[in-house]
Amino acid sequence: MKLKICGLKTIKDIEHVNTANIDYAGFVFAPSKQQITFDAAKKLKSTLNPNIKAVGVFVNESEEFIKSLVDEHVIDVVQFHGDVEFSVNAPTIRAFRMQTADDIVPTECDFVLFDSYREGTRGSTGGMFDWRLIENYDNAKSFFLAGGINIENIKQAMKLNPYCIDISSGAEDEDGNKSLDKILKLKEVLTNEY
Repeated sequence: MKLKICGLKTIKDIEHVNTANIDYAGFVFAPSKQQITFDAAKKLKSTLNPNIKAVGVFVNESEEFIKSLVDEHVIDVVQFHGDVEFSVNAPTIRAFRMQTADDIVPTECDFVLFDSYREGTRGSTGGMFDWRLIENYDNAKSFFLAGGINIENIKQAMKLNPYCIDISSGAEDEDGNKSLDKILKLKEVLTNEY
């Protein structure tokens, strides 16, 4: 089972995920407290372990901007939130904000991601959704599971057999900075339980 840590903003964040040797590092380009610029992402990617895939997180972003990030190898994977998705020269993830099972709609993306719904925001809510909504998910596409996952509930999340556990606030300290200790503990649970 894979681990993605999302919302990386600093070189220290990159050092933490490199140390923990996670699978995916999330760079948020959508408006939020975690938003970074093209240039900041480029700098972060240059210090990221090449074995860790950089995921760009977008909400209704322009095709031109996303493709420029892919073409310049700033990101390796594209994560679509919102109403827009299109073909790019990289693996793609389609995010669904879960209120009902009907929120899952057909997609051409390679993976899907299930996240919490909160009015006025497109992700990183820090809250869980009702995981029973995806208990009967039987699509051929592997899925990422996000939304309020932390060290207390990660074992429960793993029982849903996601391809990847996606964590943002659950890997942060009380000041909102990524915590190496928490990331290592999350990785250890994933490694030992799976």
